[in-house]
Amino acid sequence: MLPGQRVPGEPPPLAVTTSRRDDGVIVLTAVGEIDAATIGRFRTELTGACGTGKQVILDLSGVGFLSCAGLHALEEANAAAPRFSVIVKTALVSRILDVSGVGASLDVRREVEDALGAVSRRVRPRPR
Repeated sequence: MLPGQRVPGEPPPLAVTTSRRDDGVIVLTAVGEIDAATIGRFRTELTGACGTGKQVILDLSGVGFLSCAGLHALEEANAAAPRFSVIVKTALVSRILDVSGVGASLDVRREVEDALGAVSRRVRPRPR
């Protein structure tokens, strides 16, 4: 087997699904690894969601590895989306966010429901 080739029947290295809730929130769910081989697809999906949603929730619960390119994509999404939250449950991804410092600028949550609840509890500016 040559480097970069997958074993037949093996799942792809990254799967990204997108769903839009009735309230307009877009939830992206990534499963696999976000690295040099998968960053193109990941960035395309994430950029598309950030351009169309008032709130984007990126669920990284199923991500086992997040490269520097993935961290940069998260920073770009955070700057582009009006409201951007990241769901992290694995120790490795949590550590990558902490050590890199990127996690400090993100709204990192453990559950999608937490991210949805945080938005509904935010105080809205008073009209002038």
